Amino acid sequence: MRLVRFYATKATREHYSSSSLKVYRKLKPSKQNAASTKQQARGPVPPKSTLTSTEYAENLVKVQMISKNLHSQIFPQAPRHYTEEQVAAAKLYNAELLQHGIDITSTEPMPDVELKLPPLRGRNIEEHFYAIAKDQVEPYEELLLPLVECAQLPAKPKRWAFYAGWTAYDPVDGTATPVAQPLEQGLVFDVEVCVREGSAPILATAVSTERWYCWVSPKLTKHRLAVADIPLCDVDDMQRPHYKLDELIPLGSKGPGLIVGHNVSYDRARVREQYLIEDTGTRFVDTMSLHMCVSGVTSYQRALLKSKKEPAPEDLDWLEQSALNSLVEVHRLYCGGEPLSKEPRNIFVEGTLEQVRQQFQSLTNYCAGDVEATHRILRVLYPMYANRFPHPATLAGMLEMGSAYLPVNSNWERYIREAQLTYEDLSIEAKYHLGRRAEEACALLNDEKYRQHLWLWDEDWSVQALKMKQMPKRKQKLEALESSVEDNDDQKTFTSEERRLQRKFQYLYDQRSLLPARRPLLPGYPQWYRKLCRKPPSGYKSARSDDEDNEAAWAPGATEISTGMQIAPKLLSLSWEGYPLHYTREHGWGFLVPFRANCENGTSRIPIEQLTERCPVPEFAQHYATEAESEMALETLPRELEARLGKREFYKKITKRQHQLEAQYKGSGVWCNQVLDDCCFFLKLPHKNGVSFRVGNPLSRDFLNKFSENVLSSGDAESHSAARVIEIARMMSYWRNNRDRILGQMVVWLQDEEMPARLREHTQRLSFGAICPQVVACGTLTRRAMEPTWMTASNSRADRIGSELRSMVQAPPSYKIVGADVDSQELWIASVLGDANAHGQHGATPLGWMTLSGSKSNGTDMHSITAKAVGISRDHAKVINYARIYGAGQQFAENLLKQFNPTFSATEAKAKAMKMFSITKGKRVYRLREEFHDELEDRGYSSYEATKHALQRNRPVSEVFHRPCWQGGTESAMFNRLEDIATSSQPETPFLSCRLSRALESHGGNDNNQRFLPTRVNWVVQSGAVDFLHLMLVSMRWLMGPHARFCLSFHDELRYLVKDELAYKAALAMHITNLLTRSFCAARIGLADLPMSVAFFSSVEVDTVLRKECTMDCKTPSNPHGLQIGYGIAPGESLDISEAIDKAGGNDINQWKWIKVKDNVSSKIDFPLLVKCFAFDRSCTTKKKNLNINK
Repeated sequence: MRLVRFYATKATREHYSSSSLKVYRKLKPSKQNAASTKQQARGPVPPKSTLTSTEYAENLVKVQMISKNLHSQIFPQAPRHYTEEQVAAAKLYNAELLQHGIDITSTEPMPDVELKLPPLRGRNIEEHFYAIAKDQVEPYEELLLPLVECAQLPAKPKRWAFYAGWTAYDPVDGTATPVAQPLEQGLVFDVEVCVREGSAPILATAVSTERWYCWVSPKLTKHRLAVADIPLCDVDDMQRPHYKLDELIPLGSKGPGLIVGHNVSYDRARVREQYLIEDTGTRFVDTMSLHMCVSGVTSYQRALLKSKKEPAPEDLDWLEQSALNSLVEVHRLYCGGEPLSKEPRNIFVEGTLEQVRQQFQSLTNYCAGDVEATHRILRVLYPMYANRFPHPATLAGMLEMGSAYLPVNSNWERYIREAQLTYEDLSIEAKYHLGRRAEEACALLNDEKYRQHLWLWDEDWSVQALKMKQMPKRKQKLEALESSVEDNDDQKTFTSEERRLQRKFQYLYDQRSLLPARRPLLPGYPQWYRKLCRKPPSGYKSARSDDEDNEAAWAPGATEISTGMQIAPKLLSLSWEGYPLHYTREHGWGFLVPFRANCENGTSRIPIEQLTERCPVPEFAQHYATEAESEMALETLPRELEARLGKREFYKKITKRQHQLEAQYKGSGVWCNQVLDDCCFFLKLPHKNGVSFRVGNPLSRDFLNKFSENVLSSGDAESHSAARVIEIARMMSYWRNNRDRILGQMVVWLQDEEMPARLREHTQRLSFGAICPQVVACGTLTRRAMEPTWMTASNSRADRIGSELRSMVQAPPSYKIVGADVDSQELWIASVLGDANAHGQHGATPLGWMTLSGSKSNGTDMHSITAKAVGISRDHAKVINYARIYGAGQQFAENLLKQFNPTFSATEAKAKAMKMFSITKGKRVYRLREEFHDELEDRGYSSYEATKHALQRNRPVSEVFHRPCWQGGTESAMFNRLEDIATSSQPETPFLSCRLSRALESHGGNDNNQRFLPTRVNWVVQSGAVDFLHLMLVSMRWLMGPHARFCLSFHDELRYLVKDELAYKAALAMHITNLLTRSFCAARIGLADLPMSVAFFSSVEVDTVLRKECTMDCKTPSNPHGLQIGYGIAPGESLDISEAIDKAGGNDINQWKWIKVKDNVSSKIDFPLLVKCFAFDRSCTTKKKNLNINK
């Protein structure tokens, strides 16, 4: 029986014509009218996207699925129908959805979409992706496999020729022959840079299967560069190097090329052709990324690898399976033998070009040695990688990720200049305010008023006296005479009033001769203030001197003060929750909380009276034991311990007493058992990394938001300087933390003849260049790409200097940057795994339905429901939800809650975290194994019950019960599936069957599984997201071919550089890529359909700059006028699927000129060999068969 529900065009009934069963259903007119009204508000439906009874489809939980025309093209062998058993099962999980407050009838239909896609390459979407990925990597595998198979490299030359440019060496006799570029397309490559001379390369070596090569920079051979310096438009010289193509290494641009290296992104940034706007087709294989895929480690494991401590027994297994990422360590792991020597590298790091010339032969041999080591690693590592990552889309995605390209123009230099000047201006202003506060604080020295100051009482207020000399009487008379002579000379030019003043203050001039020869710095000022001042230079003249250089070199006052100094928070009178901040060497920054109004012994240095006047003793601290009572209890403790308490009970007792005290405190401070002068508690400021860490600076970036939340504030309400300094610190934080990385970007500028003809007419106004970001294609355990500047760049903020960084990546004229943000990518991956495993239906679990059909506007999405149930904001619930999906536990959620809302006590945070986990994760239960059903009831057992029954039978819990599972929560099905994958002996990603790192695969039994379980769960989701990204890159390459150049992917965003005339087609290709990628992922886990809500991007951005949303004007302190007024950059376009179809010229993709339908109908790949696990050889060539996969 086939039963499918469709919206009818008539008001009284609906009929699905192709079904063998007619289904009639009353429709509520009010709902139809409401839907009609909403549809009118959305605007007219595009002619190719119609809502009809033949296109609309929904599944058994009323989740709208993709239109019929799309389903028939993507899932041609999976007709839509439901069996009676499926309909009956749907009643059960619909009831479960209702129990969690989900009304499946509350959604509104979306417009259907009609597209004519190119025919699939194969019988289904899975075979299609395998075929197109195989086509994309095949040219590069043909270059890579000979290098992998090459057991013996050509003989290395005994002597290297000192010629500028490339030199090829005959493999037989070592004859040196100058060449323009290497003759082979597949190379193992290494570049060296003289750090003191800049980032440009000075030396490189390469080897192919045929011969060795060496490249020498003209700078090293003292040859004059052929190209003059490029004058940059509208740019001030900031003493930073400006690179040009003539300084880089040419590798040629004919056909596909493959370069292998260790951390090869560093080498790629020195290759000439990579900075041209047109992609040359050269790709890079990184042995460091391959190592991370095969043997990557967690942060804990990395710390242990760096440590010299003796490892624990449970760590010995994985220590043999992994290593750090350096070439030396990776070579030791896979190749063994003598360790590589890296001593010559110091010359490149610390030496000069002249030193490199003098040791040219030995340094070139060192560089060639790294090439040989990289090749040995490749021969062992690549077969392991090919075995553990069998799908060609993984390699294709890594190659594409390694080709990132960021176009810039002279606005880049303007951005750096404006940001730096703004930073310097605000730094001067902050220093002025702090200096003035310091000078005002010096007045507290009078009558020792500093002893009553709540912040500065513990500073060093000692002063240094000025000891005057005693002058002999005879000398005194002589100097008086000389002085009178000078007075007579001066009287010739002084007025009568000036002479009167001179006589009045003559005694001060007379004291000048009494000053000591070596004068102390600022006598009479407190020691803490003197530390903020610089001594005058030895040859410094007085302020009356005309020597401007002396005045510029030194200035009086607290010139050394900054917001990063320990004195700054005290000068600003900062308070946490109203309590004054205090610093201790042991615990860092914290605050003082009084528990009595006076000190009994009277020896306290703390101004307790002023403290209790400002901060009354809180109720929870009024009954704190006195020091005498504590000492008495300590004396009697050993007898009580011996008489009544065991060790465990004793520690429980102490913990309970402390817990009672902490439970009454309602703030966010961290207890550290510190009592000062028997009158105050010292509580640490909360650190984002946990209670064991101490806060080094409350004015750092992590605490800036606390000022806006009024948790951190200035105790001096009358002074506006503190608020201004805090505001300035907030504005300066981004540029201070990122300036060095931004200034260190290697920007290469192009000349007219190096640019396409369409750009040359614009070179009078702007200079054009590019950045090749040094992206490590797989830089983490989860195979996420890493890059320190661009992949961590935040969106622009109105109160952050330089945060408009991303918008300085600007497409050249007649080009566009096209891209999109994948909507809730990881959340969808996690939820669809739960849906497929639990019920085999999209949206059949509470999490799945909320992800697909929930709406932020009506509060039915996951984050809104969680926030409402727990009583926190939606934004906070969103962060905690993602943290939980990534494997974080309840304790982590408690810390986040306290970080988000410092007014939560530890008890409140724990209660809310427990409630959240109970609602979402559910309850952990154990299910009986089948052989025990006769002895015990078949139900869910708690951990305590399972342990008790197992002990009664003298068996381990794992023999009586199955692995525990989650039950009763909105996310229980998802976590059950994630843990099923994570606890398997060989965890694989569900989409591309990529294996977990060897360092985390099970070597120590079940205990080791549980030890790394949160990391493994996180790996399933995050590595699945990497599969998703690689599939998108493959799909875009298939749809756009060479007409779209990959720019960058960061977070969940993807950006391409395309020509103006192809921008809208690229936008439509992005939408189709999302459709095909999600369809593939659904098919891989057994779901032959896709919900309409996730089929297409919510919008694709067509823009001229790199920014998250095309309407962001990116106003910041360094760009106060925004992009539109300040730079003349207009907003871009944001296109949904209907708009993209219209602007791309129609819905028939087969009409695009570069799409060849005949090539898509068949494939030479033997598809029956494509089994679910992809356990097959990645290449059908005879060369690959000889590889030792098990090595």
